Amino acid sequence: MAEKIVNPETHAPWQREFIKNIDVFVKNGVKKEKAEKLLREYMRLSMETPVPKVMKTFEDESALDEVGVYTPRQDNLRDFMIEFLKPLLKNFKVEGLENIKKITPILGKVPVTIVSNHLSHFDTAAMYGLLYLQGGEARKLADSMVFIAGRLVFLPDFTRLGLYMVNSLLVCSKKDMTDNPAMADIMTRINMRSFRQSQKLQAEGKVIAVFPEGTRSRTGRLLRLVDTVYHYVANKVILPVSLTGTDRILPTGTFLFNAASGQLSIGRPVVVGKLGKAEEFIPKDFDRLTVPPDVDKKKYIIDNLGLLIGKNLHKHRHGVYRNLYREDVDDKSGTKLITVPQRPKEKIVILGHTPAAVAAAAILANKEVLITLYTPDSSAVDDFMSDYIDNRYYPLYKLPPNIRYTSNPAEILEGTLFIQAARAWELDAIYETAAPILQKTTGPIINIIKGFTGTKRPLITDRLEKDFGLDPARFAVAAGANYPDQVMERKLTGFELAAINTINLNRLLKLFNTGYVTTKASINPYDIRGVQLGGALKSIYALGVGLLDGYYARYLGGNTDNTLFHLSNLMYAEMRHLGVALGGRASTFAGLSGVSDLMLACHGQDSHDRTYGFDFYNENKEGMEKFSAGYYGIRALPNYVRLKDKEHFIVKAIHAIVIQKRDKDKIINHLLDKVRDAETVTPFVEF
Repeated sequence: MAEKIVNPETHAPWQREFIKNIDVFVKNGVKKEKAEKLLREYMRLSMETPVPKVMKTFEDESALDEVGVYTPRQDNLRDFMIEFLKPLLKNFKVEGLENIKKITPILGKVPVTIVSNHLSHFDTAAMYGLLYLQGGEARKLADSMVFIAGRLVFLPDFTRLGLYMVNSLLVCSKKDMTDNPAMADIMTRINMRSFRQSQKLQAEGKVIAVFPEGTRSRTGRLLRLVDTVYHYVANKVILPVSLTGTDRILPTGTFLFNAASGQLSIGRPVVVGKLGKAEEFIPKDFDRLTVPPDVDKKKYIIDNLGLLIGKNLHKHRHGVYRNLYREDVDDKSGTKLITVPQRPKEKIVILGHTPAAVAAAAILANKEVLITLYTPDSSAVDDFMSDYIDNRYYPLYKLPPNIRYTSNPAEILEGTLFIQAARAWELDAIYETAAPILQKTTGPIINIIKGFTGTKRPLITDRLEKDFGLDPARFAVAAGANYPDQVMERKLTGFELAAINTINLNRLLKLFNTGYVTTKASINPYDIRGVQLGGALKSIYALGVGLLDGYYARYLGGNTDNTLFHLSNLMYAEMRHLGVALGGRASTFAGLSGVSDLMLACHGQDSHDRTYGFDFYNENKEGMEKFSAGYYGIRALPNYVRLKDKEHFIVKAIHAIVIQKRDKDKIINHLLDKVRDAETVTPFVEF
């Protein structure tokens, strides 16, 4: 019979794009004729290979007993797929083959599960193909693998062919059930049957392979592992696998391959839980995951799976589990989970529930400490304590187990050190209850929130002392050029610290220095006013930059860089002059909390106050609904210091536009004239 010819012009869009992969195969050493033959054969097989029988259940629920949930490998399709994959996997490496040799002798005697991160539709084929091409024990492991596969993977003809090169068990995700409520019952039955069959297959010597994220990560960072993976790993031996590069072979949203490089890393086998009689077959050198008696067993095991998978990934790929890894000054490897210390060196209480509070907790959690975040909002406490995720501010990150939330003010009394993280307008709600309890404690109180209070007391420490009766000798402040969101991503950053009692500085510096946060004493280590004022004033200038952005966007096509950087020196000198007038030391403003924070606020991509200023200029009411520390500050500043035409002309212009509602364009034009005519800036002397 003549070979069936596939004409891509008459078929689906993916096929018309797919045939263009000839060049990729040629670049990887395949002759053009063979490359075209492979691609056309792939298209032919994808059309002729039927949907697996297991899918019949979704048309007729009574068919479940007949068709089951298991789809066996077809060796002829496997052989074709291996030939197809060779050029695409040419630049991939396999590491950890020695760990496979530890697994194959116990297959059939001990249940074994492989867990891996998930980047691409290509992952199953890549994992199987890389192991198969190694030969020997690796090929034996590949042929024993049974992949857990979601319903939707079986449907498209493009991806279905790859599933026939492996053994697979059908499962249905929670999302699939939610999207198809009418099929939820049969999906639940399918999942239960798949789990029972997985146990039977493991007893027969098969290895269950699971992608516990449940879906592909579009960023390469680990997603939250699904709870149901617990049943596939508890009381079993797991083999952690980490994939890199498969997303570059076949990027999301295209059918064109790339000649990418990548790696399959095989970790050491780990015994999870208890194996009963099978313990006699476990080699003594296997690692063990022992669950402490006082933790949530399921949560602990799943979090550790994230660690084991992430161990061979770059630390910035740890994703949801990023802040669970201990990354300290003495050990920056980030390969150990943070645990609850039996003998904590500090019991830290964070007062207030804000992004800065959560970011500070994540930093401090790297130390041998216990952290309690106090908020009167009991619903926020319940939500967090159910899963150790702050769904209000950081729903994408799991937080370490040495952090807990409470709405019980009595627990403040247990603190040895306190972090003031309530925003200026939240102080009364927090401290009317907390202050009487804090007065009975003796530990340092470190303010990490920037901005003016808007009351007759300019700074937060002023209010803590005068309005809430706290001893100023306990006060310290931490500030720097950083965004809480980027702290949570563990991007390198830093703070500077000042304390009324500088004896406390060494203790505080040790806590605030980690593998990704560098914290130093302020230029004037006792100048808590200066450190706070830098953070409060910079927001006002960032607001002004946003106004300038709006003006330039309207009249000059945007891009304020020339003017902004010309203004920077003037803004710094003006900020320092105001800071000195408000009680700070002039030299303090040369540090992280001064000029560096000013540059971040005015030039940073995520500057909220700059965005607010832009929205204010354009009268974008939706953008102006969000709170701005700069707006709050410019409204209050004239109550604390007399603004002078010569020394403070930038701030006066911002105040005229934002608070006095004077003509925006006229004021900005006048400001730019003054900037043009300004004399060379010389440092203001301290007074």
